[in-house]
Amino acid sequence: MKKEKRPMRTRATEARRKSAVLAIVSTSTIEAAAKLSGVGKTTLYTWMNDSTFMDELTGARAAAFGEGLNMLKAAVQKAAGVLIALLDSKHETTRRQAAVSVIELGIHAQEAADLEARLTRLEDAIAVWRRG
Repeated sequence: MKKEKRPMRTRATEARRKSAVLAIVSTSTIEAAAKLSGVGKTTLYTWMNDSTFMDELTGARAAAFGEGLNMLKAAVQKAAGVLIALLDSKHETTRRQAAVSVIELGIHAQEAADLEARLTRLEDAIAVWRRG
């Protein structure tokens, strides 16, 4: 079977593609990404039909999303402290809203932990079943 040849990309083209990926991830429209990266809008749309480019774009989006989640995780402790401090507010409405939030978040956390435990047990049972 004959291997399909891909056209060689120049370093300049690779640099433009990487710049385009970063621009798409950091802007809200293709037009803005084209302007930011200096790559034509038509070229961006063409590249978006290329699976390799889309894989790079998907990876960059996942990395950006992961960084955002890490920032949120780092702020959770501070946010929890603020919420807990509000339980001692002089204002009854604030105390009530804080209490409801703490209870709701506690319930959600417990539900997530329960689901995680159930999923782990199911995965373990499937692994045992597969081994037979």
